Order: sequence, then structure tokens, then C-alpha cells
Amino acid sequence: MSEYPLHTACMNNQLAKVQEYLQNSEDEKKDIIARDADNRTALHWAVSSQAAEIITYLLSHMKDIDLDTLTDDAGWTPVHIAASIGNLHILQELCEREIKPDLDLKTQQGVTALHLAVSKTHYSIVEYLLANGASTRIKDKKGQLPLHRACAIGSTKMVTLLCAKLSPINARDSQGWTPLFHALAEGHGDVAVLLVNQYSADKDIQDSNEKTASDVALDDKVRKFFESHV
Repeated sequence: MSEYPLHTACMNNQLAKVQEYLQNSEDEKKDIIARDADNRTALHWAVSSQAAEIITYLLSHMKDIDLDTLTDDAGWTPVHIAASIGNLHILQELCEREIKPDLDLKTQQGVTALHLAVSKTHYSIVEYLLANGASTRIKDKKGQLPLHRACAIGSTKMVTLLCAKLSPINARDSQGWTPLFHALAEGHGDVAVLLVNQYSADKDIQDSNEKTASDVALDDKVRKFFESHV
């Protein structure tokens, strides 16, 4: 990263060096959105490092820049990084600007900020994204909704939050699995029971291999628990 001194200073949380570099820049606007070998800007690295003061400083010089245009090679913007890391303060600072980012913007894998926050069980981030209009209905390239991920990790709290925001319950992913399949396959019988009893998930849907969710349960204990409670 030595050939990208601004990026390195952001990565190392060196506010004074960031300020010095930009104050001495011949073209501040160009430098502040310059890309490194991974197509990341200084702001990407500041967010990755959770360098709060640097983020505030950079954003004060980026008021006319749409953060949605700052995509790295994987299609990640600083907003995706903030959602994945789970820092609510930083995410709020990125989102609560005059030019607001699209919270449903997808990465190269079709993943949104909501997918990332759910996968990492960042509940406060998920709450914030949903409160600010993030959709529960976007599928990634595997055909999975955020709800599929919430069920796979076994978070009843997250499942409840997503279902309250009208996530499709019986949506199939690329292998024909609904969220119920993921819950049982990972051994989360309590989540599976919640999906059926509270949200009317269809337990008789078959996947691409003509198996039901019960058929892919992690083990007999999980299967029996599920079948005895629905």
C-alpha cells in the first residue's frame, strides 16, 4: 500500500497524515476518490479500520460525491463494509448525507447491506437498514434472501424482525430451499417451528431433489423436535 499513501494513512488510522496529504494535494477531489489495486478508495479503508475521525474528515470533503459510485472490484461500497463490520455510528454517518446511498445496492455476488448485516448478526444494523427502507425481498446470486441467512444462523430475533418487514416466507433459493430448509439443515429447530407456527411457512414444499425441509434436518433429534411442535 506504500504507493497509496492516503489509503495507508486511512488503514492505519492516522488522521494527521490524511489531513496533511489532502492539504498539500494539487487535486484534492481526484486524490480523495483515487483507487488502489483493489479499486478501493481511501474511504473504503477508513471504514474498514473504523477510523471515525478520518471518515468524518473525508466525508466533509466529499459532499458532492455519490457513495454508490465508489465500488471496489467485488462491488462493495463503504456502506457494504460498514454493514458487515457492524458499526452503527459509521453506517449512520455514511447514510445521513445530502446524497443518500442506495441501501439496496448489490455487490458482484448480488449481496446487499442487509444480507451482510444479517449474516454477521448485527441486529442494530439490521434494525437501522430496515427502518430506512432496505428491502427484505432482494435475492443474492444464490437466490437467497436475508431471511434465508437469518434462518441458517439460527437467529429467532432476526427472523422475527425480517418477517415483520414482510420478507417472503416460502421463497426458494437456487437449490429450491426455502428459509425453513436452512433452519432445519443447520439444526435450528426453534427457528423452524417459529416459521411454521407464527408465519405459516409451508413445511411440505419440496426442493430440487424432491426433499422436504424435514428430510434435510441436521439429525433425528432436530427432525423429531420440529415435527412434534408443528
